[in-house]
Amino acid sequence: MVESTAILRFSGVSAQKMRQMADLVRGKDVTVALHSLQFQTKASAKPMFKLISSAVANAREKSNAAEERFEADAYFVKAVMVDEGPTQKRFRPRAQGRAYRIRKRSCHVQLVLGAHAGAALKRRTAPAKASAAVTPKKTEAAAAAKRGKKTKAAAAAK
Repeated sequence: MVESTAILRFSGVSAQKMRQMADLVRGKDVTVALHSLQFQTKASAKPMFKLISSAVANAREKSNAAEERFEADAYFVKAVMVDEGPTQKRFRPRAQGRAYRIRKRSCHVQLVLGAHAGAALKRRTAPAKASAAVTPKKTEAAAAAKRGKKTKAAAAAK
């Protein structure tokens, strides 16, 4: 599993508002980040949700191309960078013939998904062999032996 990126350019939300959502999801697992964005009432939550979904789709395509098994739970939001985009300048008429400038700001967002270290090791290692089933009586006797006490099961065994 390798990193996966997604880029959102010229988003119609200001960088300051988008950074609030970036701070919310940074470092979280993908599923947790998507759930937390789903219930946010801010306008910048929807583009961030779509961006994370796009990064997961990019990771799925990378793993398919490399013929690896894809696990969405193995990814987390490694980095989110929000930069300012171009600002559109508009004018609104005001009193006494004046005009006030309206600035419509935009931003660019770059998101990087990383894989958990343990998830990559799980796939590389061989499957563990099934151990012998341990009955509850044996575990009670072993725990009692450590404490130096005798149990009914241990007394019956002698």
